[in-house]
Parts: sequence; C-alpha cells; structure tokens
Amino acid sequence: MSVSGDIGSGKKELAMNANHEKLEGLAKDLRREEPRAAYDKLGGFEMAARTLDKCRASLLGIEGDFRFGCPMDEEFFHEAGIEKEQFETFVATGATDEEVASWIKRQAHSAP
Repeated sequence: MSVSGDIGSGKKELAMNANHEKLEGLAKDLRREEPRAAYDKLGGFEMAARTLDKCRASLLGIEGDFRFGCPMDEEFFHEAGIEKEQFETFVATGATDEEVASWIKRQAHSAP
C-alpha cells in the first residue's frame, strides 16, 4: 500500500516514519469497508475505535471518503483530553487495539 501524495508535509513525514508493516496488518481499507461504529468503545470511550480505524487508514492512504480528524473524531479527542497529533503519532508505531486502549486510558484527562 502506498502513502497518498497529497498529504501535508508534517503528515507526510509522520506517514514516512510510520511502521507500515504493522499498520498494514491492523488497518481496515476504508475504500472497501466501513470503520467501526461510533458507539464501539476503545479505552472506555465511544468513537475511539472508529477514530483509530480512520487514523490507521489515513496513515496508509487508504481512508477512502472517510477523514481522520473530522468533527466526530475531534469530539472524542476533546472528551478524552488527548491531542490529535499525539494520538496519530502513537498509532503510527503500529500499536494494536489493546495497546491503543491502554495508551488512551493513561493519557485521558477525563473519565469516560
């Protein structure tokens, strides 16, 4: 899978440094399937699992019509007290769902 050429320089650098092998094994191809439902919880927060699906796909350039960082994602980030860029950087390591859930629980400033 290739990284989209129309992404911003910061995003492009992050995508280049991402652990593509791990991400490819975890990511949903959102050009062909939907991300998880908004009510699916991850780390105790609704919308987190969906946001994770979109983040992984975005890093690989396979997000289709879905956009990581949309208002729904921003609602999760606000509720959890997590910055989008911090989340994206951690996800780019190729972290599993369980690792992301643990990270969210450690980073969150508000209880779900």
